[in-house]
Amino acid sequence: MRTTYKILGSDGKEYGPVSAKQVKHWIEENRVDPKTPVLPDGAADWVFLESLPEFKAVFAPPPLGEMRSEGGGGLNAIIPYKNVRALIAYYLAVFSVIPFFWIPLGLIGMAMGISGLRFQRQHPAAGGKIHAWIGIVLGGLFGLAYLTLIIIGIVAFVVRKHWFH
Repeated sequence: MRTTYKILGSDGKEYGPVSAKQVKHWIEENRVDPKTPVLPDGAADWVFLESLPEFKAVFAPPPLGEMRSEGGGGLNAIIPYKNVRALIAYYLAVFSVIPFFWIPLGLIGMAMGISGLRFQRQHPAAGGKIHAWIGIVLGGLFGLAYLTLIIIGIVAFVVRKHWFH
C-alpha cells in the first residue's frame, strides 16, 4: 500500500489524504512549500514537508551542470556579471548623456557593446545581449550625435569668422 499524506494548508484546513504524486504536483504549482506541515499516513506528529526524504529531491536546487545555459539565469540575467564588456558598455552608454563626457563615454560604450555582443555569441551562458545592444545603440547615438554637433559648431565658427573679417 502506498503512503498517503494529509497537508495542513495556509488557510488552516486539512487536505487529503493524497498521494505523493499529488503532493509533488502541488509543489510544482507552488501551492505548498518546504515549511508546509504534513502528516504522513501512520505518523503520530505533523512534520514539515522538507523533512520527508521522498520530497527532499523536489526541493533541492539543480546541480550546477544542469543550470540553464542560455544567459545563465538568476542574477546574471539582470546584471550580466559573466560578460563584463556588455556591463561596461551599458554603464558607459547611460552616462554618455552627461555633458562633457558625451563623446568618449558614448564611443567607448559603443565599442565595448560590440565586444560584449561578440563575447556573448561565443559564450551564450555569459548573457548580456541586451546590455551590449543598449551600449551600442545609446553609446553610438550620443557619442556620434554630440561629435557631429561639435564638428558643426567648429565649422560654423570658422565660416562665421571668415565671413565677418
